Amino acid sequence: MWHLAEILPRRHRSSIPVVTILCLLGEGPDRSLMTGVCHRNQWGVSFSKTREEAERFLQKFKPQIMLFDRDIAGADWRSFVTGFAAASGGACIMLVSKVIDDYLWSELVTYGGYEVVRKPLREDEVSRAVRMAWSYWSSAAKRASSTTK
Repeated sequence: MWHLAEILPRRHRSSIPVVTILCLLGEGPDRSLMTGVCHRNQWGVSFSKTREEAERFLQKFKPQIMLFDRDIAGADWRSFVTGFAAASGGACIMLVSKVIDDYLWSELVTYGGYEVVRKPLREDEVSRAVRMAWSYWSSAAKRASSTTK
C-alpha cells in the first residue's frame, strides 16, 4: 500500500496546525529531502509509489497538499491533476518538474493545480511552496466554513 511517515510527535499534535502532504515522487534524493523538510517543520508526509495508491490515500486521509513528479505522471499529467483536484476536496496540488515556465504554471492552474516546483527539489523552495500552499488552503477552508454557517 503506501508508506506513511508520521513526522509530528503525538504529544505536539494538538498545539500545532497539522499540515498533511501526500507525495508521489520517485525513490531517492527528492523523497529524502521531503522527509527532512517535513521533519524539521513538523509536517506530516506520506509517500505513494503509484497513482492508484495516491488515490486511495487521498480518499481516506484528505491531505491539504499534494506534491507529485511530472515524470511519474508522464504525458498524462493534466488528467492526473484534474482527477486529483476533483477528488481532493480542495488540496493544493503541486507539480515537480525539471522545466518551469509561465506557460506550464498557467496550464497547471487551468487544470486545478496550485504551484510548480523545480526538480531537483531544494529545501528552501519546498518550504516556501508548502507554507504558501498551507496559507492558501487555510484561507479557503475558513471562507468555506463561514459561508456554510
